[in-house]
Amino acid sequence: MNTFNFKQLLFILSIFIYTINGNAQDYTHSLNGIKTIKVGSTTGMIFKTHSQNELLIKDVKARKNPEKANGLKAIYATGDDNTGYGISIEKEGDALIIRNLKDIYSPDLEIHLPKNINLLIQNHGLGDVTIHGFSSEIEVKTNTGLIKITDVTGPIVAKTSTGDVNVIFNTVNQSSPISLLSSAGDVDVTLPKNTPANLNLKAAVGSVFTDFDIQQEKSKSSLKTLNPNRSIKTKINNGGVDISLRSSTGNIYIRKK
Repeated sequence: MNTFNFKQLLFILSIFIYTINGNAQDYTHSLNGIKTIKVGSTTGMIFKTHSQNELLIKDVKARKNPEKANGLKAIYATGDDNTGYGISIEKEGDALIIRNLKDIYSPDLEIHLPKNINLLIQNHGLGDVTIHGFSSEIEVKTNTGLIKITDVTGPIVAKTSTGDVNVIFNTVNQSSPISLLSSAGDVDVTLPKNTPANLNLKAAVGSVFTDFDIQQEKSKSSLKTLNPNRSIKTKINNGGVDISLRSSTGNIYIRKK
């Protein structure tokens, strides 16, 4: 007779979860007096928000030195490993500078921060950058990789050499311009339908698509095609913050939310 019951299942699951959490290891650093986070890496990066006034880098245990290096210190060309995890952290005025010292084959960084802290992010290698939930200024540049930014207010400056730029705003801060650029990829933006904005759009060899009410040639499609052969300057909702969207080899999509 099978005596396995629901309570036993819960017990096994709790042990499993405890084991996973026990093997995980996070790194934290105080953000007292810090207004801006500057991050440089050659791998992918994920940025999420939390309620603590601290930097949290998830699961750094995977970044520890090999057991054979016990008693030795890793030396990197780009900075001093003052965390023990191939990461350099330095304070410079009201900014905290974070450098991933390891190569492009190291694990991606998952970083949790307060939602109102400004972000300046540079990826010099290969990897995507994902950002979610911030209500602050964001500037991000990548070499090769997707930029995905969601549930944000801006202002935002995002530029990638190779990859798409996808941004979903929950509201749009009207205080400063927004600029999104991909040299080899699409630019795809979702705005609340009542967003007032001045649009400057250019897809050099692609097309521009939107379901906003913009006065251009009529199309039967619900997403109207705008002339990509020149820079298009127009307004939505009587104009507001300046938004520049540019793609050299891809399309531009502007969607209502």
